[in-house]
Amino acid sequence: MTATLAAVAVLVAGGGIVAVSAREPRLAALGTLVVLVGSGYVADPLPEAVALAARLTGAVLAGYLIWVALRRPGALTAGWQIGWPGATVIAVAAFAAGWLAAGALGTELAGLTGEGPSAAGVATALASGSPVPRAAIGAAAVLIALAAAPVLVARDVLRMGIGLLLLVSAADLVRHALAAGSDPVVELGLAVVIALSGAAVAALVSASLRTHGDLQLRTGAGRGAPVRHRSADEAHPRRIRSDDAA
Repeated sequence: MTATLAAVAVLVAGGGIVAVSAREPRLAALGTLVVLVGSGYVADPLPEAVALAARLTGAVLAGYLIWVALRRPGALTAGWQIGWPGATVIAVAAFAAGWLAAGALGTELAGLTGEGPSAAGVATALASGSPVPRAAIGAAAVLIALAAAPVLVARDVLRMGIGLLLLVSAADLVRHALAAGSDPVVELGLAVVIALSGAAVAALVSASLRTHGDLQLRTGAGRGAPVRHRSADEAHPRRIRSDDAA
């Protein structure tokens, strides 16, 4: 089971690569769906069946709403300029850094005193080389590294929305890695947050396509054509008399 869960973390990282580098909008949405669904299952032990079902429902609903919003004409995105090879290199480096950082974090937690049984369990899982929490932190590092560009310098609303959804999944992975056990209420709340976030991204995409016919991100200054200030003569044109023309 642990090897399977670690493989799911790798799958989540792969979904993040597709989400940020794909030039086909629906393929990017599919990669985002893989991230949203898979991030809820990289936990040892797994949450209860009801919590997992809620997470699956929220993730699928978010992905479906984005998919439907991209049906309109003009849904084109440039993707990341470095393409999937560059994104893959960044993902591999980030995963390795997160894996190693998880081991260091476990060693530090193990050296603390008075932290209680929960923190002790987390420290033991990380320091002993347990693959699931290490893989979760590694996948979280990948999602953070991949989401930085879409969130900070995105040029279209779809890429920015995808970047924000990747950050939500990264926070969920870190929570699973550092929390001993899971709370069904928290899982249900997170499912609602993911569904609402997906609905918000879908609404922004739909509004951009309906209003402007594309996914271009526009600031307040770029909503319309620049205003040209006319001179006084242009504002009040002088009529030319027949004798002046002669």
